[in-house]
Amino acid sequence: MSIPKRKGIVMVCLLAVLQGVVRIVLPIMLCTSGGAELENPVSDEVMSFINAMFFALGGMGFFTAFGLWNFKRWGYLGTIALSAVTIVFDLWAIITVQWSAAMGLVLPALFIAYLYLVREDFAKGAGE
Repeated sequence: MSIPKRKGIVMVCLLAVLQGVVRIVLPIMLCTSGGAELENPVSDEVMSFINAMFFALGGMGFFTAFGLWNFKRWGYLGTIALSAVTIVFDLWAIITVQWSAAMGLVLPALFIAYLYLVREDFAKGAGE
């Protein structure tokens, strides 16, 4: 029996895809425009780390959104884990790079909060 998709899950998936697109496109745009204007200048190595994290978080966002869209337990757990990693990365960026990284905290925090509310839908085996 198929679990009916909740409107909230659909919204989380769409926002996760949008966030993934932004996390992949932003570093590309910054590289082609001569780099970002950062509050705290960083070394080339740190900027490479930031760009790599953006690409990884963006790519994994697509992957976990696909699993969540299909009501797979791994999509649910992956979205929570990826959101937690994103929050940690953005907290690091706030402290070391610039305050505007705080914008990256909003969606992952909302994802975790909403997914906590619908956790019964993804109980062991329910989404497989």
